[in-house]
This record gives sequence, structure tokens and C-alpha cells, in this order.
Amino acid sequence: MHDENQFCILITANMDFGKIVKNAAYSKGISAAELAFLIGISESELLVLYEQADWTSGNIILASQALEYNFGKYFNTGNQFDFLNERDGGTMNEFNITIKYPAGKEFLLNTWLQKMAAIAKAIGLQVGK
Repeated sequence: MHDENQFCILITANMDFGKIVKNAAYSKGISAAELAFLIGISESELLVLYEQADWTSGNIILASQALEYNFGKYFNTGNQFDFLNERDGGTMNEFNITIKYPAGKEFLLNTWLQKMAAIAKAIGLQVGK
């Protein structure tokens, strides 16, 4: 699993990252054992990940690098918030929130996210977009 830590909100449409990564590996002819080796986990851990719809950004990055596949295209990058804009070298944690929303509600979601970022700033978090 991945060590790089950040607080990031990922906005996704209805998708299942386990299936997406599994299909990408299959289309490249890479077995579960090979992919697990490439991302530094056991095959059984990868098989469990394949069954999970939501992955951490660290695992998505590792799979993306191992498969040379851009999984970032599944994210609406206009709505990612990094609450640790300036790294102080200290230990940080990662917490991902996946928000599924109906098509056509992007404006309302964006408004809500802007308000949430304002609240985060008000309580002393650094907000970088």
C-alpha cells in the first residue's frame, strides 16, 4: 500500500475501481500475481482490492504506474482539495471521500465543495486546490 499522505476529496461518477483496474491489467496481459508484485502487495491483497469499488489514491497511483495506465481520467480534477498545500516534512495522513452524485448536479456539488473548503480554511486548515 502507499505511504504518501495527503487529505484529498475525490469526486467520482458511479464506478468500481476494482473492476476498472482488473480490466486494465487483463487487457495488458498482466496477471494478478504480476500486478501484485509490481505494486508491492501480496496477490491475495490485490484480489481483495479487485473486489472493492473504492481505492485509496495511493493504490490508484501505484496501479497506474505499474500498468502505465492513466486512472486519473476517472476523476473530476476540478474538485480536488489538498488541505496541506505546504508540506512541512511531518507525518501526514490520507483520508479519501468518494461522492457519487446524479448527472447534471455538478454545479450544486461544486457550490457545496466551495463552502466546505471555506469552513476548512476557517478552522485553520491550509486549502490549496
